[in-house]
Amino acid sequence: MQDDNSSHDPFNWGYLIAALCVLLALPLMHVILGWFVFYL
Repeated sequence: MQDDNSSHDPFNWGYLIAALCVLLALPLMHVILGWFVFYL
């Protein structure tokens, strides 16, 4: 019964990577939006 819990693990590497990307992107959001507006 305990072997089936690994597939329902609440910790997922995808969530960790997404959280790190968000934490890195938020301080740079004005730079990213500036580049977006400048190159369009």
